[in-house]
Amino acid sequence: MYGCLGKAARVMDSLLETAHACVETHAKQALAVSFIPLVSAPIVYGVCAKMIKQLDEIFGIPTATGWDSEITHDIMAGIIAAPVLAIPLLGAGAASVFIKSIGMNYVNAVAEMLRTASEEERKDIAFISRRVKEELQKLHEEKRKKRRARG
Repeated sequence: MYGCLGKAARVMDSLLETAHACVETHAKQALAVSFIPLVSAPIVYGVCAKMIKQLDEIFGIPTATGWDSEITHDIMAGIIAAPVLAIPLLGAGAASVFIKSIGMNYVNAVAEMLRTASEEERKDIAFISRRVKEELQKLHEEKRKKRRARG
């Protein structure tokens, strides 16, 4: 029994390592394209959508058409950064941080869902959508609490 758990942990560690590399790659892409003021915002959002799709492939989770609407809350948080993307040097840093934040939140939410889901549940698109959305909401709530506690 312990051997199976150890193997599962190694597999998850490997998935997380690959997912983190994916997030870093897309953050660098966002950094590169965001040096072009005014046109960078839609490109950065496209990089974000591409990253989410690749993360789903890395984790081997099925996704439905319109899956990205399930993570709209995360992407909508980026609207705050959109005006900053128009400022060449400041926008580059904001785009990279934006993509990294979205990516890491998504990775953490998917990883938690996978840790607690059964094999059968992992094949159910509706279950995955609901659970990942719930996990993202938990992450947002934790961040809100930390911000309130700071000031």
